[in-house]
Amino acid sequence: MAEKSMGVLLMLEEMAAKEVDLAAEVLAKSMQLADEAKAKQALLAGYKQDYVNNLHQLLGHGVSADTYQNFQQFFAKLDQAVIGQHELVVMANQQVQLHRQLWQESQRKRLSYQVLLKRSDKRALKIEQKKDQKMMDEFAMRSARSRSSS
Repeated sequence: MAEKSMGVLLMLEEMAAKEVDLAAEVLAKSMQLADEAKAKQALLAGYKQDYVNNLHQLLGHGVSADTYQNFQQFFAKLDQAVIGQHELVVMANQQVQLHRQLWQESQRKRLSYQVLLKRSDKRALKIEQKKDQKMMDEFAMRSARSRSSS
């Protein structure tokens, strides 16, 4: 009976370990996607800053109303892209949090099975030690009887 429960616990611990590995892979992927989204957001912000600098230089030399209006329309579109990218960063960070929690839950589950396995090992060891002690006691009694009858 104890061996059966030990086998089940081992199987559950193996499944939990696979779950932890899978959760870690998903977490790593979501972290990578979040980093990529942040990098793209920074790229867009840098791109906008470059165009703002270009506009300031052109304004120093004088620009036509059409050119200025084109810049303003471009900035509006670029601002929308930055806002959209910011929303993607927020969603990516939420995914990282979610996957981190799932990984932590799977890790706790695995640790629980490991604790149960250790307890089961200790119980099995105690039972084995009691059996050994009983055999030693019986052997000592038989030895004492055989000596006293001789």
